[in-house]
Amino acid sequence: MAEKDALVVVLGYGCHLTESMRRYLDRVVLFVERNNVVAIIATGGYTNRKSAPGISEAELMATYLKEREVKAPIILEETAVTTNENLRGIARITREQRVTNKRVVIFCDNARSLKVKILAWLILGHWLEIKTYELTKGLIAKIKQLVIATPLDILASQFPFFEKMELRRKEHIMNNS
Repeated sequence: MAEKDALVVVLGYGCHLTESMRRYLDRVVLFVERNNVVAIIATGGYTNRKSAPGISEAELMATYLKEREVKAPIILEETAVTTNENLRGIARITREQRVTNKRVVIFCDNARSLKVKILAWLILGHWLEIKTYELTKGLIAKIKQLVIATPLDILASQFPFFEKMELRRKEHIMNNS
């Protein structure tokens, strides 16, 4: 039986439709088919400027979901390039669309789920339901997410200096991928 109406948020991870990304998005499709979803927010900016010019993570995901015949309205948030920006964009969209009273379900990479859960609480002010899929491969990459990226992103959410540092690092990566 379906629960309360859900607002689904799908965090992007690159602008290429890899097999892992397809499986991740197929989990979203399955959730939408089994639940009463009022809207989907696909969030993620233009993070692969060299290898995927003009394509945002949000657009890539929305296109795939539409091809899979997802009927729920899809809202694009194409400016975010960090998890903090993703969640601030979600906060803005939920206020603008007046869907703040819905069950919010965020799809994300399992290696980033703790970071997403904590940042969602800090930025949105409440705990959200998290659905994960394994996009990050390898033990070292997962440890880096947990031990380095999670604390830095939490600091960035509270201190502008750390956020500027993260955005500079991200800018370098985006211009070279």
